[in-house]
Amino acid sequence: MSEEEGQPDWLRNVDNSRNGVAISTSSNENFSMTLPSDNSSSPLLQKAQSGAAFLSLLLTLVSIILVSLLAIAWGGVAWSEGNAKQVFNWHPILMICAYAFMNVGVLIFRLSGTSSYQQHTRNEQLRLLEQSTAVFGEESKSKRGFIKWTHSAIWACSFLFGLIGILAVFKSHNDPVSGYIANLYSLHSWVGIFVLTLYCVQFLYGILAFGGFLSRRGRFNHPIMMEIHKFTGTYLHVLVTATILMGIQEKEGFVGCSYEVQQADLVPFKNLGMIPEACKLSHGLGIVVLAMGLLTSFSLSRLPVV
Repeated sequence: MSEEEGQPDWLRNVDNSRNGVAISTSSNENFSMTLPSDNSSSPLLQKAQSGAAFLSLLLTLVSIILVSLLAIAWGGVAWSEGNAKQVFNWHPILMICAYAFMNVGVLIFRLSGTSSYQQHTRNEQLRLLEQSTAVFGEESKSKRGFIKWTHSAIWACSFLFGLIGILAVFKSHNDPVSGYIANLYSLHSWVGIFVLTLYCVQFLYGILAFGGFLSRRGRFNHPIMMEIHKFTGTYLHVLVTATILMGIQEKEGFVGCSYEVQQADLVPFKNLGMIPEACKLSHGLGIVVLAMGLLTSFSLSRLPVV
């Protein structure tokens, strides 16, 4: 299969005039090129993807606020022996912060207009303009290089938040004053360790292969490996979303979110006010996280131009 055959139809044979490539030629045969901005003439689905990305970033801030309020409702935070519950409360805070940074990290290429498929579309527009392609390519390469390192730095911060968040769990479970609790006994914890391991592999490979350390070794910097890297990143985002939802459900089981009824609860929506306030916060946090996962996945999808 050729490279072109492996591409979606909407990436092939981009019509220059349809995409608004304008060329003005002067007497000395120098010319300038004007490309449309990503938002000015983007098709409907691509505009919807941009909107979804910005909305996901907005929900990122909402999630941090909600988890902070939730930690307060659960008794606040601490890092000393004898306060195991308060030590544990660092776990959801740090994990949501890690997820928030990860969310920004996976969206930064799309929001900056430097994702590979966006650049490929522009290159198709400039295929016949060799001089312009060279000038535009240098500018684009410089911008993408900056975004790549920003992406790496954000993922590094996300990893640190996640690592400290896991340490908070082990510290709270191994507190000699508050009492010992078993570790890694739940499905949530097993999936969490798997996600953290996969995250480390993804991060290290990205740094080595696309950060310039192994760039001279073609097999590490092959376009296929880039596609695998992008798939794994998106898959990780979905996994982290699911893992957080599992953790919220597990914690709600411990604190108890049910309410007493004296008769058949046939219309439960009338009794939503009886749910404990902390559980309302955790429900809201779960819904926000789910929305972030859906919006980010949608914004990263390679949809046809319609």
